[in-house]
Amino acid sequence: MTGRYSPPPHRELPPDRRRQLKRYLLSEVAQQTPGRVTRRVLTSPRGRGRTVVAAVAVIVLAVVAGAIGTRGGAYTASAAEVRAKLVQGLHLDQTISGEYSVRTRDPGPPPPGVRLGSNATPQAPLPSKFVIDPDGSYSSVTIPGGAVNGRDLAYDATTGIETWLISVSSGRPIYLRSSNLDPAFFTRYAPEAQLAAWAQGALTDRDPPVQEVTFAGRAAWKLTATFRPGETLYEIYGARVDVVVDRETGLVLEIVQYAHDADRWTSIASVRNLKIGEPTSTGDFTLPKPPGAVERPHDYGFRRVPVAAAATTIGYRPPLPTNTLGRTLSDFAVAKTSKFPFPGIPVRRAIASARYGRGAAAITVSTYRGPLSDLTSLFGGEYSETVHPTHGPLVGGVAYISTSRLGGAAFAAFADGLLVRITAPSTKEALAIANSLRATP
Repeated sequence: MTGRYSPPPHRELPPDRRRQLKRYLLSEVAQQTPGRVTRRVLTSPRGRGRTVVAAVAVIVLAVVAGAIGTRGGAYTASAAEVRAKLVQGLHLDQTISGEYSVRTRDPGPPPPGVRLGSNATPQAPLPSKFVIDPDGSYSSVTIPGGAVNGRDLAYDATTGIETWLISVSSGRPIYLRSSNLDPAFFTRYAPEAQLAAWAQGALTDRDPPVQEVTFAGRAAWKLTATFRPGETLYEIYGARVDVVVDRETGLVLEIVQYAHDADRWTSIASVRNLKIGEPTSTGDFTLPKPPGAVERPHDYGFRRVPVAAAATTIGYRPPLPTNTLGRTLSDFAVAKTSKFPFPGIPVRRAIASARYGRGAAAITVSTYRGPLSDLTSLFGGEYSETVHPTHGPLVGGVAYISTSRLGGAAFAAFADGLLVRITAPSTKEALAIANSLRATP
């Protein structure tokens, strides 16, 4: 584990007291939270022939027995409270800046007969310094500056311009300046949102003890979740995950993964020099073009229009949510066809995309006309679960929701020649949005 930890003395409740507390709280949950718990089948939409039966992941108010520790007899926190703080971190309405790094080492061959998914280490960018603004603007610049192999990215939500700088050891740097982006597939800064999604997924249905620690000078909580071969989450996370969460903001400061051996780390993703509420300028969210770089301007083809005028361009009235879960429409655009700067990406037609809210807590809805065979491409090969919308135009259609837990929730459906993709921080939110879809006036 990197960072210098100063954990306090930690005392758990006696087993009999923990059982009493668990029974009491579960009885309270049963009285206050009506509803059904169902068992579903997890499948891969790419049809790999694997079927994994797992109970649907339901958070049962994990205030239960797992995480009451003490410092001199004082209450610290529970795993449920840490999860709630992670959600608050996604909605943080202040600027965030820091430095992000990932260290990895070869996990070696897995034990005989044990399968470990390719996602057992975070999909992380190069070491970078980042700035995130509440309006959705962000920048990520490779460190050290001028690295031979670098990948810098910035997006200015005010202008809608995204700039990329890709440097390689051979050849001139490529400077890509993109405009008219798809509101549903771009404008999302990955590291902090991804770390939060990883942490939430690892801690779902887990109530590990919570330690109070200090990480890089900040007060934090540390939790450890372990998984056994044969568990679905073992394929995603490996044998063990350590999560460090900032107590003030709910931001993830570090995730340490252990692929096969719970005593040998294989990946450490860390955020250091975290600063909250620092002033920013427009220059923070636009990459300058370096001398000698090859510039490639690109227009993704999306045009901002009023929702009521969408049908004029795409030929149908796009369904949009009537329940936006407290978020307001922050971006809406349509395109006759999708245009990508690189080959190999399927072309989509008659697209309408909407974004509600900003930053990591945003929800997106995208629709386009296409065949049922396109449905699998909306997940990128992630595990998914078959779901059945109960209201709106998707009732009776084919629908899936992702269960990989690696990047928030993704919902995809096909009904009456229309493909729909929804992204949200959680499965519950994605399903609520799907059931509230209605054709626009």
